[in-house]
Amino acid sequence: MKIAVVTDSGSNIYHQNIQMEGLFKIPLQITDDNNAYLEGENITIDEAYQLLQEKRPLKTSLPPIGRIEELFEELKKNYDLIFAVPICSGLSGTISAMVMAAKMVDVPFDYIDCYSTASNELHLAISARKMFDEGMNVDEVKVILEEAAANSVTFVIADDLPHLARNGRVTPLAATIGGLLKIKPVMIVNKESNGRIDVYQKARTMSRAWDVVIEYFKEKGVDENYLICVAHVRSQSECEKFYERIKSNFPKTEMFMVPLISTVGVNTGLGCVACQYIKKVTW
Repeated sequence: MKIAVVTDSGSNIYHQNIQMEGLFKIPLQITDDNNAYLEGENITIDEAYQLLQEKRPLKTSLPPIGRIEELFEELKKNYDLIFAVPICSGLSGTISAMVMAAKMVDVPFDYIDCYSTASNELHLAISARKMFDEGMNVDEVKVILEEAAANSVTFVIADDLPHLARNGRVTPLAATIGGLLKIKPVMIVNKESNGRIDVYQKARTMSRAWDVVIEYFKEKGVDENYLICVAHVRSQSECEKFYERIKSNFPKTEMFMVPLISTVGVNTGLGCVACQYIKKVTW
């Protein structure tokens, strides 16, 4: 069976310029009052954050359904099945849109919910492609990917609570009180939260918020078998400090740092830092 793997721009596949035969991508959308942008195709991460800096009312949405159908029609010509690793259902309707598109196109389709996005999503998509290339079947691949997704987490530490309030992430009252008290909400996305953003803890300082994340990593036994990504929304200096603190606590763990993918960052706001881990996929 010939299988195509599809992910979306939330994985940062466009900006990391990943090219693999049999791995395909579709852009999420970023919109304001007058324009719709396709993430990674006609707007970069930096351009999106510049619009955010200019106080443009940015929102995010799933890929255009017509683009999904167009891609699936094309893949149907050469593949027996489409396997998707999209942004999680708790953050986007992309999975539902892909299921609907596959029915419209009449192509066999399967997927996993990664309970995340960004680097964790990309790691799972690339791993799926490699496993299929080695002849593994869909059921085998899904079991392995779902185990890795269950052993992953995303933390987001926002610095702009009024922005979160405008985007419906916290109530306006909570944002006002949080701002006055300089509270830094530590938000979590994982399997336990069903891929939705939930408040894990509230810290008084950014430094304490970092420690909350590190304590969680230690409790979960993060070691050299994991992959850690640290990201930011125009907060390079703070992110570097966060990165170094994590590195000092997990010196054997592979780590990297990137700008936070824009479809997440336009919702969390400027000054945000984020961190993910995932247990590396092995087979």
